[in-house]
Amino acid sequence: MSQTDFEQAVLYEIAPSIIDSIFYDRRILPPPPPSPDFFEKEKYKKDMDRAIDDYKNSDIYKVKMRKWERVKDSVERDESLIFLIVSDSIDTKYGSNYRIDVNKLNSNNKKIRFKYRSEFPSGNELWRPNDDYFIAAEIDFSSISFDNTKNNGVLNVGYSMGALNGVGFRIYIKKNENEKWTIDKIVSTWIS
Repeated sequence: MSQTDFEQAVLYEIAPSIIDSIFYDRRILPPPPPSPDFFEKEKYKKDMDRAIDDYKNSDIYKVKMRKWERVKDSVERDESLIFLIVSDSIDTKYGSNYRIDVNKLNSNNKKIRFKYRSEFPSGNELWRPNDDYFIAAEIDFSSISFDNTKNNGVLNVGYSMGALNGVGFRIYIKKNENEKWTIDKIVSTWIS
């Protein structure tokens, strides 16, 4: 098996674990905390715990949380597909590249499907709302670097949920005692 074929096979095997580890649906993120001026009140200057408790007991917080619970429940019940956008190909460290086969990429989340980046407009147009489908994120996989034994590897993954909303990861993978690829460690490398 060529280096490129080997790398591609490992990517398809480990992709569901990677996606399970980094995917989250931004539509169900809890509401943000209060504005900083809330915490700057004199009575909270020395007691942040009291400030948080008072905020959580406020009508504003309770209304936000009820609204969030309704949205969260609606999104979780929704059977619509969630799309992750992937680069069309990966440049390997061996001087070649390969086209990612979206039909071989999988997720353990039954609602997730994959589309190629080339199917969408360039730039920020990708993030315009669309009634036909929900784009959760654009995910970019780097080439996988392996050690000499080909039992350990590392790759970088970018996960962007908007023009200025993303995170990067360095993902260490290893072959377990059953000869299956697993995630050894995930390290956050950047945030936007």
